Amino acid sequence: MTDRETTGAAAPSRLTAIAAATDLREGAEGVALILRTAFRDGPLLLRDLAKAVRMPLPVVGAVRRELELAGLLDRGHGVELSLAGQDFCRDVLGVSARHDSRCSCCHGHGVVVAPDLERVLRLLEEHAALGPPVDVTLDQAPCTPETALRRALAMHEAGALDGRSIIILGDDDSMSVALMLLAQAIGARPRRLTVLELDPGRIAHLDGARQRHDLAFDLVAHDLREPLPADLAGRFDVFETDPPYTVDGMSLFVSRGLEALRSEPGLPGFLSYGDLAPDDLLDLQARLTEMGLVATRIRPSFNHYQGASILGSVGQLIDLKTTRRTKSVTGAETFAAPIYTGEVRPRERRYQCRACAAITEVGLAEAFATIEALKEKGCPSCGGTVFKRLHAKTAY
Repeated sequence: MTDRETTGAAAPSRLTAIAAATDLREGAEGVALILRTAFRDGPLLLRDLAKAVRMPLPVVGAVRRELELAGLLDRGHGVELSLAGQDFCRDVLGVSARHDSRCSCCHGHGVVVAPDLERVLRLLEEHAALGPPVDVTLDQAPCTPETALRRALAMHEAGALDGRSIIILGDDDSMSVALMLLAQAIGARPRRLTVLELDPGRIAHLDGARQRHDLAFDLVAHDLREPLPADLAGRFDVFETDPPYTVDGMSLFVSRGLEALRSEPGLPGFLSYGDLAPDDLLDLQARLTEMGLVATRIRPSFNHYQGASILGSVGQLIDLKTTRRTKSVTGAETFAAPIYTGEVRPRERRYQCRACAAITEVGLAEAFATIEALKEKGCPSCGGTVFKRLHAKTAY
């Protein structure tokens, strides 16, 4: 066996060890993808690498540290291969020069915002700037205004805007505003648009845009863990949702959407969700199959989010269609299972006050659920509002 063959044979175990050390769900192939991307596109900022490989920012950061320890990445700012890392990519992974075949206009999204819609985009940006603080306990992570407009365009392209009755389940993305501004701009006429939203701050934000731009849509304050209001059941042609980042949360929101649709095959639904590791994506698809839905198009990294590190700041848009076997899996009853990430995977974090060095635990079971809540109230010991997060000392 040649030296190169010996090195190549050892590569999988080396990558597997790094994947195990960081609990990377994508496994050795995920580590290889990070190295390939760094070779072809680097040096990169960590957040740009996370978007490119469609993995959560903290996870990519953990892998970077292991790759630095292995001598494959240079220590310092951003992500840059060391000379040993470049040799590893060339000689072991067989990486060559990058050839980008993505469309230079739409960058692989399949939808482009034309110049005549720049005014709509500007209005959405102004609307987003007026938004309330994000409530992370509700898995809020608003998409960018451009994403909202591209998503609205994708729905229009699929025949889900003009003449349609549309229901939106949760709207921290302001899809109602994007759809109606687009409809005004292109002369489309939805038959009806209704939003179900839980957060009072978001409802007020949407209502402000509705009045400011004279948009015709209904806002209904409703917790989707509760049964759908009876007067909304079976009345709609289209649903759109960007649900909590758990499979149960997704199942609940999509099921409520199905309860709102007419009982007919071929009706469209639009699901935005995180770009997932293969096993997690299989779980997602299994739930959709259980509900009798077929995915007609999956657009990876279509959605860009503002500060959603748990998603890698990007997510997929899935076009769905109902079938003759479509059914809700919730029924007309209260949904009791946890649906938000903080409920399903609770994380306790420790913050140290910069003024008095007092340490405060932050988490759903604590006095302060988020760092934002702690900053608003101030340090329990001295009232200070500047904190340093204390990281666990255990290695990945």
